[in-house]
Amino acid sequence: PSLEGLKSRVDPALRDLGELGTANAGLMESPGPRDRLDPLPYLRVLEAIDHAHAPEERGDLLVFLSGVAEIGAVQEAAQAYAARTQRWVVLPLHSTLALPEQDKVFDVAPPGVRKCILATNIAETSVTIDGVRFVLDSGKVKEMSYDPQGKLQRLQEFWISRASAEQRKGRAGRTGPGVCYRLYAESDYDAFAPYPVPEIQRVALDSLVLQLKSMKLGDPRDFPFLEPPPPSSLETALRYLQDQGALDEAEDLTPIGTLLAQLPVDVVVGKMLVLGALFGLAEPTLSVAAALSVPSPFLRPTHPNPDSAAARRPLESPHGDALTLLNIFNEWVQVKSERSGNSRKWCRRRGLEEHRLYEAANLRRQFQELLREQQLLEETSGLPSDSYSRQSRHRERRELRRLWRSHAQTEGRKRKVLRLRDGAAPSSEEEEEDGGSHGRGERTIDIQDVKFKLRHDVGELQAASSSTLSSSQLTLLKLVLCRGLYPQLALPDPLNSGRRDSDQIFHTKTKQGVVLHPTSVFATSPELLHAEEAPERGDTKGGRKPPGLSRHHQLLAFVSLLETNKPYLVNCVRVPALQALLLFSRSLDTSADCARLVADGWLEVTVPDADSALRLLSAALQLRSDWEKLLHQLLEYRGEESGHRPNPWDVAALTRGLLEFLRMEVPYRLRQLSTLEKQHLYIGPQTVAAAPRLPGLFQGTELKPDEVKGGHRVTDFLTYNCLSMDADLYSECLRSFWTCPHCHLHVPFTPLERVCHESACRPREAPPAEAPEGSSRGSALHRPFHCDVCQQDFTFTPTEILRHKKQHR
Repeated sequence: PSLEGLKSRVDPALRDLGELGTANAGLMESPGPRDRLDPLPYLRVLEAIDHAHAPEERGDLLVFLSGVAEIGAVQEAAQAYAARTQRWVVLPLHSTLALPEQDKVFDVAPPGVRKCILATNIAETSVTIDGVRFVLDSGKVKEMSYDPQGKLQRLQEFWISRASAEQRKGRAGRTGPGVCYRLYAESDYDAFAPYPVPEIQRVALDSLVLQLKSMKLGDPRDFPFLEPPPPSSLETALRYLQDQGALDEAEDLTPIGTLLAQLPVDVVVGKMLVLGALFGLAEPTLSVAAALSVPSPFLRPTHPNPDSAAARRPLESPHGDALTLLNIFNEWVQVKSERSGNSRKWCRRRGLEEHRLYEAANLRRQFQELLREQQLLEETSGLPSDSYSRQSRHRERRELRRLWRSHAQTEGRKRKVLRLRDGAAPSSEEEEEDGGSHGRGERTIDIQDVKFKLRHDVGELQAASSSTLSSSQLTLLKLVLCRGLYPQLALPDPLNSGRRDSDQIFHTKTKQGVVLHPTSVFATSPELLHAEEAPERGDTKGGRKPPGLSRHHQLLAFVSLLETNKPYLVNCVRVPALQALLLFSRSLDTSADCARLVADGWLEVTVPDADSALRLLSAALQLRSDWEKLLHQLLEYRGEESGHRPNPWDVAALTRGLLEFLRMEVPYRLRQLSTLEKQHLYIGPQTVAAAPRLPGLFQGTELKPDEVKGGHRVTDFLTYNCLSMDADLYSECLRSFWTCPHCHLHVPFTPLERVCHESACRPREAPPAEAPEGSSRGSALHRPFHCDVCQQDFTFTPTEILRHKKQHR
């Protein structure tokens, strides 16, 4: 029945609702957004069930809500009602809840008490709860959609489909008669879509396209999908895989793409694993990759505990969230390896979900085995060296198997009886008490700990997690993470130093005004991203530092971009901006003296000292070449004779070069280009400059004119001397690309330049057409011009002559 029909049936039950509303008035009117979910209709259903059914009748209530915030709003009001009536135990159920709290929904309520389970759509198909007799359906769901343009995951609230509504209704009365209450009109139900949107149409397709390529199933655009994804998502996935080096220009798999297709992880995580093996950082990279591949271990309780945040503080890394997760995982392994250690208590005190750390440990082992299968990681015996240790290990494993069998025969089949206070948030004392007993005064088996010790070599895992990274290794690990995540970069807003912690703003190439996720290290310590520099001689003028000039500009490399009520950066690592852009940018454009650089068409770097800029660029070119050569050797010759693999001396030389490059401190400015500047960024091919006269910079590389940007193409990512230096933005805003019908030259022209070029380029034998007003004046602007620098003859207007001369300055 609908809510309207319910009201007519239970009018007597609603007479005392005014008293309940008065008792909860302070709760209902608590400060918060106006669009917060109103819990009153849900309380009316609880009241109606209490009135229509005696307490002795068994039957629990399952409430479907759209998200965690909605569950929290209803839970607060329902717990107040439950405390008043002593007839309900209110239990939340969602994916971010701690596993022991999730397991409470399977326990049995005491006599005369019903369970009110407030769940997301996790209870629609993933979980079956016995004893549910009543279902209350809000008709809403929050689903993840995907924006292929900005590679943005968006969590939005939608009306459910009719198929989902029927599925939810079927949760009631699976073992007997049941009732489903729907908080929406029948006309709304009729307007629902018949079925949910298929998942393939609302997720990123990078891994799917990679798998199709590895199975040699042809062009993914032509694959006969049962439910075809959007063409824009396929095109975005193909371009992204090309940017990551997994596909070449012909969209065929590269050596690293072939390897990534065999790793069941995201492309960026797979690249981290390969690069970690190359630089001898396999152990920490395995842990970071596993921690980033599972849901966040940070709990999101209804009432945050400040003590948990304080207890986590020593584990937070100033370098970013990925290194914080590494510290948490390593410390947790150390606690697990100690016989007296209580890892469950350790996680609870720090607000961590231990189940996520177990998942990360299992995934880490899978990654390790995959790298060993690909012969990127050496095999280890995993067995103790002496007979006494082997016997001890054998006895320990035999005892663990006995405990597992005992738990399966006894504890695994038992269902606990809930208490009325189980519906409220437990205090820390209650948690400590429940952590090791069921209220019977005896210690229970931690089956998760038993499984962990059976699946993993705890000694090997402890040794890997106990080694402390040196400053050089930590710096190199950040480079490995940044290369895997690139081009997912975010630029801090210039005004962040004057904003509060929660108001810090960042900009990505495709999304403006992004904020940090609340669990990020930088959300509570934003000063790490805009450290003040001491003034130095030569850097100040009149006692003031030139605006924007710094040696320590920072960028954030992030794992994902998630939008809920705001767009959030999730799992960030801070990296030095100049070095990261020079080493990893897909497109790097320079001015004539290389003092002005534009990376990937949106970030501009200006180095006042041209000599320093040339030195940095030359070092970056050499490092990128050496890096690609060693990576190619690792992927091409893995599994063959050790002599064909990368020479350890070459890897060590590359490591030293990278560390020295990162230590080079040069003052520079960093800013994001405006839309107008992006449109008029390049000089265009009509004024191609002469070959650069920079001895030794490009080491004999053959330079080719770039037919689109202008300047010269040095490598597949570097274009020299193609940036426009014209500061007349009013004239530039009139410039647009145009193809000459006579010489087929495709260049950006202003209207006047277009008329002048067309008049000068028209064939002489063509009959003169009626010239527009001013055309004779335009053709008269052209005159012969001989350049003394490049020794070439041109026919230019005065404006074109000035622009050409600027290229040789």
